[in-house]
Amino acid sequence: MPLTLLQITDTHLFPAPHETLLGVCTFDTLGAVLDQALAEQTPDALIASGDIAQVGAADTYELFLGAVRQRYAGPCLCVPGNHDVGETFAGILPTAAIRLDGWDILGIDTHIEDEVGGALAPAELDRLEAALGAPGADHALVVGHHCPLEVQAAWLDKHRIANADALLALLNGCGRARGYVGGHVHQEVDASAGSVRVFATPSTCFQFAPRSERFAIDDALPGYRWLTLREDGGLSSRVGRAPVGKPSTATA
Repeated sequence: MPLTLLQITDTHLFPAPHETLLGVCTFDTLGAVLDQALAEQTPDALIASGDIAQVGAADTYELFLGAVRQRYAGPCLCVPGNHDVGETFAGILPTAAIRLDGWDILGIDTHIEDEVGGALAPAELDRLEAALGAPGADHALVVGHHCPLEVQAAWLDKHRIANADALLALLNGCGRARGYVGGHVHQEVDASAGSVRVFATPSTCFQFAPRSERFAIDDALPGYRWLTLREDGGLSSRVGRAPVGKPSTATA
């Protein structure tokens, strides 16, 4: 039987559930996304690919975990984004790899404390290499926050994974990595880098305008991604949208 994963990303929560960002109550849009997605089907695992917090406090991560666990009791994997505080994040949220029916779901940390851009520290790259090389499942999906590819938006592309070439070389050379899935760019990406599929997923709150030279907010709805992982290593995906959340049309 194929595995089904639900990915959510860039929830940008605050310690209090009523707070807003660009006119959007991010806790409400997260709840609406989870309710819609989980009404469609129950996933084998849920992955959250960073920027869980806008304010990286313990109360924020407790709020996120409570919202998820109120609706879903299955395996979860969370990775930090540039707005997250790594030590606080790791002390509260589930970060361990998940193994399910021939697949390893492996999280990596691309965030650099107090910086917007991403990179894999040498020790983190070594850790991923060891995980991919260890005896285990036939196939692997890697989950991070920052995108390893350019998305043709100048202000976002300068913040992609700085050593993306090393990451993609490892994924293509290890023999079992089938995909990389992340967030950060607040828009839908489905591309290939060698033999590896690369996905980025819309935020559960507001979206960035595609192909924009400068910061700009799009009017696209909050989103989530379904990933289907097959026994033969095949991978398919689709994005869903929840009809909630009207961001302020802001540019800078």
